[in-house]
Amino acid sequence: MSLEKDNLVASATSASQGNWVGAWYAAPAQMIPANLSGRTLRQIVHLNAGGEQIRLRLSNRYGDAPVTLRSVSVGQVANGPFVRLDTKSVLFEGQAMVTLEPGQEMVSDPVIFRVEAMTNVAITLFLAQGESMTGHTNAQQTSYVTGIGNYTAAPAETAFLVYPLMTSCWYLITGIDVLPTSNLNAVVAFGSSATEGYGSTLNANNRWPDYLARRLMNAGGTRIMSVLNAGIGGNQLISSDVPQLLGTGMPHLIFGEAGNRRLAWDALTQPGATDLIVNIGANDLRFGVSGETLITGFQQLVEQARTRYQKVFGTTLLPGGFSPEQATQRQIVNTWIREQGSQWFDAVFDFATPLRSLEDDAVLNPAYDFGDGMHPNDEGYRLIAETIDINLLTGSPER
Repeated sequence: MSLEKDNLVASATSASQGNWVGAWYAAPAQMIPANLSGRTLRQIVHLNAGGEQIRLRLSNRYGDAPVTLRSVSVGQVANGPFVRLDTKSVLFEGQAMVTLEPGQEMVSDPVIFRVEAMTNVAITLFLAQGESMTGHTNAQQTSYVTGIGNYTAAPAETAFLVYPLMTSCWYLITGIDVLPTSNLNAVVAFGSSATEGYGSTLNANNRWPDYLARRLMNAGGTRIMSVLNAGIGGNQLISSDVPQLLGTGMPHLIFGEAGNRRLAWDALTQPGATDLIVNIGANDLRFGVSGETLITGFQQLVEQARTRYQKVFGTTLLPGGFSPEQATQRQIVNTWIREQGSQWFDAVFDFATPLRSLEDDAVLNPAYDFGDGMHPNDEGYRLIAETIDINLLTGSPER
């Protein structure tokens, strides 16, 4: 990342002080151009924390040209693309139009807009100029796109008419922070596609971080925390390179930058975050990284995370999708995590054991298989969340 990008991230970080806490996050990666310039987007996100005010985070991290947004607003989702009438405009340094230079990330002005945890919010914007090269490919959430034109002022009841196109990606938006009524901490889930929730039911919010958020909410009291999902499908811990993409025309960083690099912006800058749960490395093994190299990578990541987090938790790597040699390397990693992980992590959560096949430890149990032999279904993600001892998390101050 260029020095310019580093400075821009630092600027965004300095704006995220005080009692703000992240309520929703989508780790940015490089996107395939979707010809969105001149269209209106209504993007749906699910909040894991509530508050009296919100801030919106935008990113043009992977853009090669400026993008200009106009008429940005937020509103409570009624159904599909329909929003309730109490929408609020989002301003940037007092202006209704904002231009993001290549590599730039920005936080909006605070918006007085009461939101509740476990509810959906619609972010509506007109992409006046430029192409969206930054976003999140696998949202597991339906959002809506118009034809060419600024339809941000269209009457609410016409939403199905003006938003005829649907997408399961998020574009240019990376986060919503809230100002809660009482102090609240957050836990960040950092990983690849299993953390992202690939294979979970569309629009159901059944990724394992979602299940964890509901567990914490139901526990109540000081156990309540916001949960932020910093997973990117296909992501690796050690490298950003994916040789299989060469010659395909697909963006080099569509699976995100290496975890040990993106930790700086996807985890270390999250407002209100005290805990980090790490579940990454399966793709490294699939691309030929040895177990010993991956273990060294985990140790380096933990040292980096300790500069920001009160607690850092490790997890075992899920079964499924490995060649015999890769499965052997996975076993080396998981044995180290189980037997020596406590020397580095505050605790270890065993994601793998509940999901393994009874006949073969390296195979995903068909009962919890989404269908590709690698990713869990909803029940599998629920079981993953159940392995987390919520009493070991920092929690939040007395509410």
